[in-house]
Amino acid sequence: MRRSIAVLSLAVLAAFGLAGVAPSPARAGTPLSPAKVVIIVGATEGTTATYRSRADAAYAEAIKYTPNVVKVYSPNATWARVKSATVGASIVIYFGHGNGWPSPYTYDPTYATKDGFGLNNDNNGDGKLSDYEKKYYGEPAVRTLDLAPNAIVLLHNLCYASGNSEPGYAEPTVSVARQRISNYAAGFLQSNAQAVLADGHHGPADYLRALFTTDQTIESMWRNAPDRNGHVSGFTSTRTAGVRALMDPEGTTSGYYRSLVTDPMLTTTMVTNRADTSRDPATLVVPGRAQVRMADAALYPDAAIAAAGSMEGVTPLPAGTRLATVARSTQLAADGASLVEVQGLDDPALHGVMRAVDLIPMDSAAPKVLAVDPISPLISPNGDGTADTVTVSGSLSETSSWTVSILAPDDTVLASASGSGTTPRITWDGLLDGQAVADGSYRTTIRATDPWQNIGSRSGSIRVDTTPPSLTGVIPGEDAAAWFSPNGDGVRETVSASGTLTEAASVVVRIQNADAITVRSFAVAAGTTAGGAVVSWDGKDGSGHLVPDGTYQLRMTPRDLAGNVGPGVTRAVTVVRLLGFVTTSRTLFYPQDRDDLARATALRFTLARPGTVSWTIRNPAGTIVATLLADAPVAAGVTGRNFYGLTETGAMLPAGRYVSYVTATDGAVTASQAVAFEMNAFRIRASATSATRGRSITITAVSAEALSTMPRVYVTQPGHAQWSVSMVKIGTLTYRATLTLKTGGSSGSAAFKVQAVDSGGRAQRTTLTLPLR
Repeated sequence: MRRSIAVLSLAVLAAFGLAGVAPSPARAGTPLSPAKVVIIVGATEGTTATYRSRADAAYAEAIKYTPNVVKVYSPNATWARVKSATVGASIVIYFGHGNGWPSPYTYDPTYATKDGFGLNNDNNGDGKLSDYEKKYYGEPAVRTLDLAPNAIVLLHNLCYASGNSEPGYAEPTVSVARQRISNYAAGFLQSNAQAVLADGHHGPADYLRALFTTDQTIESMWRNAPDRNGHVSGFTSTRTAGVRALMDPEGTTSGYYRSLVTDPMLTTTMVTNRADTSRDPATLVVPGRAQVRMADAALYPDAAIAAAGSMEGVTPLPAGTRLATVARSTQLAADGASLVEVQGLDDPALHGVMRAVDLIPMDSAAPKVLAVDPISPLISPNGDGTADTVTVSGSLSETSSWTVSILAPDDTVLASASGSGTTPRITWDGLLDGQAVADGSYRTTIRATDPWQNIGSRSGSIRVDTTPPSLTGVIPGEDAAAWFSPNGDGVRETVSASGTLTEAASVVVRIQNADAITVRSFAVAAGTTAGGAVVSWDGKDGSGHLVPDGTYQLRMTPRDLAGNVGPGVTRAVTVVRLLGFVTTSRTLFYPQDRDDLARATALRFTLARPGTVSWTIRNPAGTIVATLLADAPVAAGVTGRNFYGLTETGAMLPAGRYVSYVTATDGAVTASQAVAFEMNAFRIRASATSATRGRSITITAVSAEALSTMPRVYVTQPGHAQWSVSMVKIGTLTYRATLTLKTGGSSGSAAFKVQAVDSGGRAQRTTLTLPLR
């Protein structure tokens, strides 16, 4: 059984009734759109009731904008009802099970049960429908949907549709996720749908609001949705040509719950049928367009003659004569009709005044350029085969004659293209007299004239960039010994290099071994501006396996958004997995009181293969205070010692902080690793690095041993008698006190001594000294 995904959050609004196919009642007032919205809830067993509530929340949002909202809810959501309800739908919303491909189930080359809807069906033949009986209607079925032109399909809480797996199954690879997205959209896009949006964790209310109330591309709407993750990447759909496929996982390579496959020119107004500017208005628009209603309608020379009822100079016009309405007259015709100044649309010599009742209102809205793709065109006409040309296309709100022009900063026309239709388009090679134009910004204009000579336009820009980027100030430097140890112990697992890019650019990384064989290549995505760039490598090859120990060349090559490639920078990095897992069983112990409560720590390290090891204990100054191994041969595996705080001669080291420092070599590579520990009755931390008179400070102490008394903090402050406060227990061995230092007194340092008695009856004390202000 393909399970549905639990939604993270969605407001559940009041239910509106759950009839099988329920058209909504019309709301009072003028709707924003005539678009038809169909909301489908498939059979999803025990989750169906939840999905009906979420569908009702979508209904409550959709009904605000259009009276044409239809519900098709389980247990009555059969294929016949869904297919009938979706005829002419501009927006189709589906909640339910998803069955996509690739999946763990049997491959079906026709996708007969995959990439569509899971709907009600009488599987057991008892003549009843329920939330627990379903049938999958896949790609061959959904491609027969008779949707409205420019329709969008919203898929919510499905498995597979956005690239995801089923709950409890492993995350897909990026490649598999992209195949699932492409496949799930394919059937819908073979109907009239122009976009398929899948969101596994977010409801449709925000998308509905944007569809009905904004004018933007569907891609822009999706990219700016409230649940965006900021990990958008585009890819080529394996199933549908001419579309833009996008994914926005929760992590860079996990959580595939947001996707979109769309015509890049599709806009919200096109979906909701608010974009058409060719409609004739119900009333006369001035200024605007009109045609003569009847034969021999009078065109008066001026308003005065029309008001007088004189026929002097009157020109009779044929029915259908096309006119531009210029202005309304303040005078009335002799019969009381309002007068409008007009001019011939096809014959500009026609000019005068006409009675408004003799005119039929015609298309008076200028065509709109609804979308332009790409939004920010970029060209690099340097002959390198990348971005040497750029194609700018647009989408018009109605069929028009159009011209697309590219202009220099001084408005010289560098290129232009003309045509008619709804998709203006130009391809530019960035050349002038055979030479590339200078780097910089160039203006684009799309000018559209509809059949009624209404003119609309939109401007944009193209950036020409032939200058390659540079990566400078790379750290580590050329002579630095950069090494790391990707062995899973959490220490130096990756190696990084950083530098500064002279412009927004990606960094192509290629890693080669000592035989100059590339073991891994990847790219660090480009930012939006010049600035810092960081490259990290986890020691894995292109198949995800750790590479052998040795020195590798990390080659970093900047590539800007126009495809210009700058000089590469190479750094040597060494993979050393010989030594790892240098640990201490206690980060705090107290052998100095000579009891058995916390007298030792277990120190460990692991060798991946035999080596020669030096193992020392060092104080904070780096001085060796004890040697555990001195250039000793050690077998592969775990080596450990209990450390009691003693030197080789048996003398007790003073309380304080130390590190266990291990260096190992196999003759080819050398690695060092250390772990810190503290030998003290208490580990004390303060909330500030200095103590200030009259100000509060918090002292936190962790005890090395179990205590029989509650610790106190004794404060020594120059110019004042010693005073103390009791601490409060906040953890098993952790205590805290907040105190306020006294004002006045002498300069110097403040001492905070934490003191208590351990469970064996021995006094425990540790002092922290801070500068006093």
